[in-house]
Amino acid sequence: MAESVDLNVIGTIIPTACIPAFAGGGTVDLRKISAATLNQTTQTILAGRDVSLTINCDAVAQVEVSVRDNREATKLPGISDGTGQTDPALFFGLGDINGTRIGGFALRHGTPETDGTGRALLTRASFLSPWQVPTSTLVRNAPDLYSWGISAATGPIGARHHAFPMHLLPIIGPSNALPIANEIPLDGSVTFDIFYI
Repeated sequence: MAESVDLNVIGTIIPTACIPAFAGGGTVDLRKISAATLNQTTQTILAGRDVSLTINCDAVAQVEVSVRDNREATKLPGISDGTGQTDPALFFGLGDINGTRIGGFALRHGTPETDGTGRALLTRASFLSPWQVPTSTLVRNAPDLYSWGISAATGPIGARHHAFPMHLLPIIGPSNALPIANEIPLDGSVTFDIFYI
């Protein structure tokens, strides 16, 4: 008699759909940055920009978000946000020029909202992990997940309109390590993945 094995197909059809977008569009333009304003031997933290992820659903839904760095290989080692946070998982790459890493950026989270009401930010390390309040003010790279609710004990809350405000903090490495004789384009890119809970 031949051996056998089963393949089970599972999933859930949900009665709602959510559309994510960034207020003001999905591109943050840091414009022209004079090389003369950069520190020669230490990193330079540039003026930040506010960004806000909005998620609008056609019915009440619970959602969670992860952030994938599309330029992870270009993240400058030893980068810091200026407050002592140096964990590489808290930063995202800004591209490179001929193999020289330019710097990186961080996303400092604000207070999320559901249907206009401020909520506690929640995080977990994977889909099966328990929710907790983040210990860092910066958003971590995937596979960490983020959502919002009244507390970690009660977990994420459902809503039709979700808002996740953040402050983008660009950081450039020491200018004496960069080929600044020519223009250096910055090329940061992250993907926000939205999941239904």
